[in-house]
Amino acid sequence: MNLARSLLRPTTIPIPAGRSIIAAVRGLRTQDVPPAQTDSDPTPSEAKFRTIERMPFQTYQYALEIIRKDRLKKFKEIELERQRIAGHLASGFKPDDREIKSMKKHLEYLRVQADINNPRVKYNFDRGLVSLHKPVYRYLMNRKWREYRRPILMQRLEQMNVIPDVLPKLDPVVDVQLRFQGRDIQPGDLVGSLQSEHPPTFKVVKFTEGPMLCTAAVVDSDVPRLCDDRFGFRLHWMVANIPLSHLQQQAIGTGAKPSDVVWEWIPPHVQKGSPYHRYTLILFKQPARFDVEDLKNKLAPNKMDSYNFMARSFMQKHALEPIGAFMFRGEWDEHTKKVMQRNKLKGWDQQLVRVKEE
Repeated sequence: MNLARSLLRPTTIPIPAGRSIIAAVRGLRTQDVPPAQTDSDPTPSEAKFRTIERMPFQTYQYALEIIRKDRLKKFKEIELERQRIAGHLASGFKPDDREIKSMKKHLEYLRVQADINNPRVKYNFDRGLVSLHKPVYRYLMNRKWREYRRPILMQRLEQMNVIPDVLPKLDPVVDVQLRFQGRDIQPGDLVGSLQSEHPPTFKVVKFTEGPMLCTAAVVDSDVPRLCDDRFGFRLHWMVANIPLSHLQQQAIGTGAKPSDVVWEWIPPHVQKGSPYHRYTLILFKQPARFDVEDLKNKLAPNKMDSYNFMARSFMQKHALEPIGAFMFRGEWDEHTKKVMQRNKLKGWDQQLVRVKEE
């Protein structure tokens, strides 16, 4: 009995600032106590609009102070790296030299690290409040794309043998997003012939800084060649000199800058009896601006076999670098015949039949 009373005897417990602890026989319960008002504390009106930076937690504020000091340290390193780059350029180095590119890459890394631990950055990114002129948001978008959208794209390209049928290999570094008549298309989707009668719009999310010129080509890799019982490759669309940057994402469509159509859109069409066709949009990075008339002459129907457009040969001939892709599928449906008739495409009155080999 005396032991039980001694256990229940009030004991002095150290109480943190701003908190009081009430001991009870059957447990402990914490009770908030308003801290004393100081000059740095928010007023009652300010507390209603409390921001991430003013959260009233002592440990949290210590963490913010550490992040702030590290950010200032990174800013000094950024300034030193910029001075090094400027000094190398003044001494005769060219912007395309390997050493300058390496220094710029390190500068980009420092700019990302200066903000990557900022809780405000994470808060904005999680809610889609991003500004693509800041490297940290481009870095986070790239990481998110590589965790979800890019693996799905590569799975479709490899599972459906677009790689290596169309291109021997591909390492996408930009996110290509395709739309037909305002509808978002996912990689590998079946797109109806009526929906794809008119050319698509697409945008390209670029995760690195700087402008570039691109060429986009759409290729059908399942065109039946009845003359030799094989499948060929048909060019359905080509647009060159597409200006893109991390701030200019729209390639074709509303908001896009002027580009040059080299090969007019041929609506995807699959003859009756044929299995589905794979249509691949390949995005190439150009080394320089193309002479469109010269490209048109080389790709003229009377000079090119429309059933044998080889993307890899075109890429090598014009020193192009594949940086992105997208693929969708098409099949014969109830609208294909009328689409082919409206666009004067041959084969609408024919049906393919598989013949067993004897």
